[in-house]
Amino acid sequence: MKTIEFESAQHVKVEYELASTGQRTAAALIDLIAFVIYFIIVSFSLELKNVFSDFGTDLFLTLLIIKLPWIFYNPLIEYITRGQSLGKYALGIRVVKVSGERPGLKEVFTRWLFKGDFIWISADIFVLLWVGFGLLGIIFSATADRNQRLGDVIANTVIIKNRSSLNYTLKDILSIKNQDNHQPTYPNVTRFTDEDMLLIKNTIQRVQKYPNPETKKFAVELADETAVLLGLSETPAKRMEFLQTLLQDYVVLTR
Repeated sequence: MKTIEFESAQHVKVEYELASTGQRTAAALIDLIAFVIYFIIVSFSLELKNVFSDFGTDLFLTLLIIKLPWIFYNPLIEYITRGQSLGKYALGIRVVKVSGERPGLKEVFTRWLFKGDFIWISADIFVLLWVGFGLLGIIFSATADRNQRLGDVIANTVIIKNRSSLNYTLKDILSIKNQDNHQPTYPNVTRFTDEDMLLIKNTIQRVQKYPNPETKKFAVELADETAVLLGLSETPAKRMEFLQTLLQDYVVLTR
């Protein structure tokens, strides 16, 4: 499972799971199926081949009603819906900048440019070249660290799952420790919220699961910042133990 971290406006780091290559491909297939349905309905309704004998009129309607909506479908809908096409919505994934912000016109059209949809507008035979673009995107995504295709790399975007990969409820906090006679060490912990405590528990579990320098560094920074907010003159030397004690104190003092 590949993940990415974003920093919220409250300077809280939140981890999201990156969409897999399979999920990205499935989303693209759903979009394609939706277009095929649209193509059949429009073609049947207008009866282009039978009603219009003039080649110029037939070509114009083909471009205007069928090709252009498909060619510009992805960049426009991803911009309007903040990173989701119909397929991405169905799979619960979306496009975001590597900073976690919603993609702008620059990002969505850069992704579109390297997707190759515009190739189809010139002649139907070039749809094979478009398929080639898609296969290269799948290969690139499967081998990239962040599951990005070339368009994502150039646009500085990634595709993530809508929800954070680690979600906890207050019930999770209450199950950490249950000591009726526990004497709180930090009574000022009540100034924090349930969300703050969830972040602390999240951090503790991540350090336990991924004991790498990055997760440990974040735990140290979180402990230092929490100590400042509590009004402590210095952070306790055993920072992980400090964070665990805060959780226990919060449970005893607030439930």
